[in-house]
Amino acid sequence: MERKWFLLSIVSLGLGGFLAFVVAMARTPGVYQYFPPGYFYYALIGHVDLAIVIFLLSFTLLVWSRVYEIENRLAFYISLLGFLGVALSAFLGKGTAVSNNYLPTIVHPLFFAGIIFFFSGFTLLALNALKRAFSDILSYDPIKNTVSVSVILGVFMIIAVIPSYLRAGDPSNVYIFYERLFWAPGHIQQFLNGAILLYAWYYLITLLGVEKKLGLLRFANLSFLFFGFLLFSVPILYTDPVSRSAKIFTEVSYAIGLGIPMFFHAFNVVRNIKFDWKNPFSSALTLSLILYFLGVLIAYAGIKADLRVPAHYHGTVTSLTLALMAVSYRLVKEYGYVRSLSSVVRFQPYLYGIGMTLFILGLYFAGRGGAPRKTYGTGYTEDPFVLFSLIVMGVGTLMAVIGGVIFVLYILSLILRGQAHYEVREDKG
Repeated sequence: MERKWFLLSIVSLGLGGFLAFVVAMARTPGVYQYFPPGYFYYALIGHVDLAIVIFLLSFTLLVWSRVYEIENRLAFYISLLGFLGVALSAFLGKGTAVSNNYLPTIVHPLFFAGIIFFFSGFTLLALNALKRAFSDILSYDPIKNTVSVSVILGVFMIIAVIPSYLRAGDPSNVYIFYERLFWAPGHIQQFLNGAILLYAWYYLITLLGVEKKLGLLRFANLSFLFFGFLLFSVPILYTDPVSRSAKIFTEVSYAIGLGIPMFFHAFNVVRNIKFDWKNPFSSALTLSLILYFLGVLIAYAGIKADLRVPAHYHGTVTSLTLALMAVSYRLVKEYGYVRSLSSVVRFQPYLYGIGMTLFILGLYFAGRGGAPRKTYGTGYTEDPFVLFSLIVMGVGTLMAVIGGVIFVLYILSLILRGQAHYEVREDKG
């Protein structure tokens, strides 16, 4: 089932990446008028849900299946139906688009069915892995240690939906209802993403010939669980999960429970690698670290509700995306899809990583100039600094999209062609 999760995650990333291009171009001076304003919010929601939520969680399910050797066909096919529901609702642009955080929503039966199916499959696999995850919490092996934490956080994330729903209020007030509903689960997912990012970093350094065992750092990830559980309790402790006091609580939980352990792990990884610009595992790992700390630096510098917010989370999230791209280059060889990688994989991490860096810097400086989030076009400003920053964002977007397209098409071509070759070899014994 690993290969099926792999294919699902790559297709989801590809579709989400296409919608990211639409969203970015709809904000770029000189070209935004060629993109329909009415579709902007559907594209934005589809990008987030496909390229961030479903892609990252599908790859997480691949990792769980891989590390714990789980074969659960029902979980996969249920999640596949969910993916199709979310993708179709975004591309068709039906229903009411609600730009709430973490799991932006399209109020339409097709979208809701998609979300329910996808997370039902996610829950089934999480429960399959839970018993073994508990036994690996304090493992010296960084792979087992980080993956075990991600499984438990996945269960926390699902359970947190229940108290969040009870605190969500009147469904007719769609934005605040879904903001409350997904606030706690969405924050817990960021801890889960952090655990999977650590998995990817440690996995990549093994591909560079560095074997690591955790010493005292094997206890650091308990912080993820402790603060993840605290975030699970936000809708229980606070009357309003998105109140100012609840937001401060979650920000402190991020800074201490996620930020500090991630820093120590990153230092542990950095001191054991030697940069090799020709090696895609080395370049992707290095650029992943740069993107992560760029996103963290933006957060610690202080952000308001403008384009600095997506600048922050695109740094941390695309750090994981790039690391998983590099992991994918190893998987296609391991699965027998190809014997040796094409030279295209040497420059693809640079194209994607440098493009995302420009994208993030463009968003950040535009935000500092007052550019709002989730807004079509550039009619809100005539400031040359903001317009230049948005152009930088647009250039970065083109680079990152080209890098993403190269990755997706290359991996899909290997899967489709290599799978046939692999099956022929298997038949011949």
